[in-house]
Amino acid sequence: MNVPRITFTMAVLALPTAAEESSAAVPEGSILTGEIDPLVITVATRQQTAWIDSPGSVLQASAEDLIRQGTFDLAGFAKYDPTVSLPFDFTSGDGAFAYGQSGYGSINIRGVEGNRIAVELDGVRQPPQYVSTSFDLGASDGAGGIGRDYFDPAMFEMIEVLKGGGSALYGSDALGGVVAFRTPDPETFLKGQSSGGLLRTQYFSTNQSFATQVGGALRQGDSAVMLLYGGRWGEETANHGEVSPNPSDFHSLSALLKAEHRWNDHTFRLAIELFDRETFTDARSAVTSAFPVFTDFVYNKQYLDRQRVSLRWEFEPASPWLDRLDTHLYWQHAGSLSENQAASLPLVILGTPIPGTERFRRQRITFDTDIAGFTTTTRHQFEDPLGGEHRLTSGIDLSLESGENSFVRFDSGATTDVNRTAFAPTDTLRAGFFTQDEIQIGDRWTLTPGLRLDWQSIDPQPNAAYLARLNELGRFSQEPPTDFQNLALSPRLSLTWRPVEPISAYFNYAHGVRNPSAEELSMVFDHPPSGGSPAGSMTVPNPDLEEETSDAFEIGIKSEGAIGRIQAAAFYTHYRNFIENGIPTGATTTDGRDILTTMNRSEAEIYGLELAGQLELGSLHSAADGWQLGLAAASTRGTNLTDHLPLNSIEPVQAIAHIGYENPSGTFGTRLTGTWTAAVDRVDNTTNQGNYFLPPSWFTLDLGMWWQPVEDFQVHLGLNNLLDEKYWSWGSVRRGNGHLGGNTIDDRTTAPGRNFSLSVTKTF
Repeated sequence: MNVPRITFTMAVLALPTAAEESSAAVPEGSILTGEIDPLVITVATRQQTAWIDSPGSVLQASAEDLIRQGTFDLAGFAKYDPTVSLPFDFTSGDGAFAYGQSGYGSINIRGVEGNRIAVELDGVRQPPQYVSTSFDLGASDGAGGIGRDYFDPAMFEMIEVLKGGGSALYGSDALGGVVAFRTPDPETFLKGQSSGGLLRTQYFSTNQSFATQVGGALRQGDSAVMLLYGGRWGEETANHGEVSPNPSDFHSLSALLKAEHRWNDHTFRLAIELFDRETFTDARSAVTSAFPVFTDFVYNKQYLDRQRVSLRWEFEPASPWLDRLDTHLYWQHAGSLSENQAASLPLVILGTPIPGTERFRRQRITFDTDIAGFTTTTRHQFEDPLGGEHRLTSGIDLSLESGENSFVRFDSGATTDVNRTAFAPTDTLRAGFFTQDEIQIGDRWTLTPGLRLDWQSIDPQPNAAYLARLNELGRFSQEPPTDFQNLALSPRLSLTWRPVEPISAYFNYAHGVRNPSAEELSMVFDHPPSGGSPAGSMTVPNPDLEEETSDAFEIGIKSEGAIGRIQAAAFYTHYRNFIENGIPTGATTTDGRDILTTMNRSEAEIYGLELAGQLELGSLHSAADGWQLGLAAASTRGTNLTDHLPLNSIEPVQAIAHIGYENPSGTFGTRLTGTWTAAVDRVDNTTNQGNYFLPPSWFTLDLGMWWQPVEDFQVHLGLNNLLDEKYWSWGSVRRGNGHLGGNTIDDRTTAPGRNFSLSVTKTF
């Protein structure tokens, strides 16, 4: 488990963690025999590799894992991994910024998050995290911008997370790690038959939501087709405090069509995907806060949509020079629309409303991202004249991404709407070439050098609305942002040693690169005086940004055999040239607001240790057949070396343990999982408007059970937080600054109390 960014990390972690150890980490049936089938991962090398032979740390969670864990949102896949988290953004309590989104805005891997984490779905790059309309422009404790949650987790077949720098294979944005989502293929349902399908219904008490998935596939000769539908309806996620969360309703729809045809050595695969989510929130916290901007109501309605079309060609020729060629063409659109309405009642004096003192505001904010791309990857295994065995992987990545934003506001008394666009419309062209050679030297050593060459061009295209914003902010005299171009090399070197058959030791070095985003290069934003920012501030663009870089090191040891699986790792990453948003320039506007900008400023480090393991007790004694123990723990430390202050994005020490049982007939299983998290005691309060609320330590117990009376019918029941513990997630508490509204941050942001989930699945 890794945390690439700026800290010293010490983690005791088990791979797979308690969350990972259901069907993906422990294939069905393995517990019954007291053995573990070899685990295979893909994200670390871009091809299937045995876990024990793969250097580095990877989280892997299958669709069955998500069901058994009672996953109802995107964060569920990392619930039991101490080094991966998804901070939750709470709806703003500041009426001036009630458009702040509620939900998961980022994925945190070992203290690194935001656009320093590469996210892809079936090999397609996903939209960036937009921060220009967030509460503090995307600083480490920022929240409220448009996040990266354009998914229904029920549509995933597999999730893999590479912890640590992945730029050598995935390019810019993989500075801190890679999250790879994979959707099912027709064979997921067919299982060797000519037809197959699934019907699943779920209920989650924590947000009173229902979810349904219906899918099926048919095969005729060399052709197959699959259709999967997912729907989800629910309310706000409950907390465990006296201050209730803002009322909310949501519904989402997902649809996935896949078709494939095999012809001799060729396989063609077509995928069409649709996703749509609508959320309505009554932001009562903005009305009841200590400094309300609006006193009657504040409503927020958010629409998220994503559409994807992709075509794959897989070619396996009978050639001495090429084993496999994978070519991928894709197009994707992702959009976010936030509509907001807020009002204040008229001022009342001596019982009489004063005409003209009422207030109304309407806002409409959009972020749209379109991407078209081409990827081709070749794989070849061969033996050199000296007897070394090679697995060579090479490829080309090309993509063109277009991003655009609008921010239209209408205030009562105004004659026209005002477009407060946050950044210039921009085209981003990426071109990358990568190669990696896994060289097996004898029976015990494997040396893996890798190199990626990336060229990126960011071309801002200021339109009339953006130029008007520059003029409005008093910066029209400065030239608008120009092209950004960068050529970068990302080398990687791994060494694996197998002293004896069930054990491997490894060393990793990886150089990472992240180019500035289009938004960071041309961002403009003004924060008027409000409860969260009494003076207000103004952000102006900085076209002179440079790329961020990192150097990551990791050593570890793994073992896999009949008795179980275990991994221990130590890692260190040094980051340079970190891009920080919201940096004061020292100047102020004529009305006293600070002028802020985006700068390359920080140098940082993150380091730590991890240990993770699972023990199959049946391998020790036949009386314990079906019983399993597991442990996952992590401790991470991060420091901003520029200011010599802690990194607030680092999660506290956490340890997770479980005991599980599956009966010999394979019809029943259960698992009890305990999670302990240390108190937060190391923070940087200079980024906050006052001292942070520091969550105390906490401990929770979760119980999961499943029952399969017949082969094609299964029931899962999850009982979460059995002890009804009142606790806080640091990743969520630290986000939002003063925009949560008064002192409710230590109550409204509590995690859910005792809750349950139920899932019923019928396959055919």
